[in-house]
Amino acid sequence: MSDPAELTPATGDASPREAQKQRRGRIAIVVAVSVVVVLGIAVVVAETVARQQAQSLIAEQLRSSLQLEPEHPVDVRLGGGSVLVQGLIGRLALVEVQIDGVAFGELVGDLSVMVTNTPIDASQPTESVQAVYEVAESDVAALGGFLSGTPVNDVRLDEREIQFQTAFSFFGVDFAVGLGVTPSVQDGRLAFTPSSVVLNDERIDATDLLQQFGQIVEPLLASQQFCVAQYLPADLALTAVQVGDEQLTVVFGATNVALAGAGFSTLGTCP
Repeated sequence: MSDPAELTPATGDASPREAQKQRRGRIAIVVAVSVVVVLGIAVVVAETVARQQAQSLIAEQLRSSLQLEPEHPVDVRLGGGSVLVQGLIGRLALVEVQIDGVAFGELVGDLSVMVTNTPIDASQPTESVQAVYEVAESDVAALGGFLSGTPVNDVRLDEREIQFQTAFSFFGVDFAVGLGVTPSVQDGRLAFTPSSVVLNDERIDATDLLQQFGQIVEPLLASQQFCVAQYLPADLALTAVQVGDEQLTVVFGATNVALAGAGFSTLGTCP
């Protein structure tokens, strides 16, 4: 007669059916993990492709709006999280653009653009657009002749004024003149108004200088205006200008305008 203990399977051993179930379970787990990994990779790839395409389209549109060369570098950064999720919502939360070496007439500077809450359908209005144009001190010299009407020897920025030096001759005597002008926004134009005069290291009241030298110095003391609208999309309005230590900063803005509308596809005009 057989010992009953021999007929009872060992506690640690699994039956063939149970072992097969365990193997199937492990395979299911591996397959599930693999599917998750593959889907994750697909999402990452799709996100990367969507981001690159959006950046490329935005850069192309800005080159067209600003009439830049097709190869002009345009750095586009998209904020607000996943581009795919924003695409499903239908709006991009934040678009930041940096374009260096942009020429507005004689001026050359770097342009930063920030667009908030813009629809994927560019024919619909975006919430706001702000553009900041920064001109380095060395490049402000391009405005010197325009501001003074005479050749300019030196241009400097001092946090409040644009200061430039020029010279003129009066009855055979040469005079060195330093003129400080303060920029402002007037009727959609950049206005430069003389605010200080230094003649041969001596500060002189502008009225007194005009009385002494008359028409010779009139070009130095006249307020000058510079129109930038002709270089920008018509919907962008000049809002502010400021002189810093090392650069001249000009600010433009627009609200509730369509980036694919006529106001961004055509340049403005000077009032």
